[in-house]
Amino acid sequence: MIATLNVRELTFTPVMEQTDKAQKPIPIMQVSGRLDASTVSILERALLRAFSLGAKAIVIDMGEVTYISSSGLRVLLTARRQARERGGDILLCALSPNVRDVLDMVGFTALFSICSTLDDAKQMAGHLPAT
Repeated sequence: MIATLNVRELTFTPVMEQTDKAQKPIPIMQVSGRLDASTVSILERALLRAFSLGAKAIVIDMGEVTYISSSGLRVLLTARRQARERGGDILLCALSPNVRDVLDMVGFTALFSICSTLDDAKQMAGHLPAT
């Protein structure tokens, strides 16, 4: 079986309350398929593009990720470090039960901001320091 991974890159602009200052759009990565050694470079390139465009916070919608390997975990951890160095964060959302179990097992649920839905992640990202 050939592993496949698709990353749909979107953005959203949080609504600013009580200020006239415009906030930069926040990238959303909608990931589907298997996140393993043979596919991880696809997500890695998308994350690098977002960071190169000045993103501090990135939402990763993992609702359609069917499998995650140690390579996938590494790219998430690296992205989190890069986001934190910029004063931002990586927000994960809509985890499938299998992926959630893996993240629980390796302690990532204590490290990452995890939301149940994409809408919850967007709301949380909009409250992070200016991006």
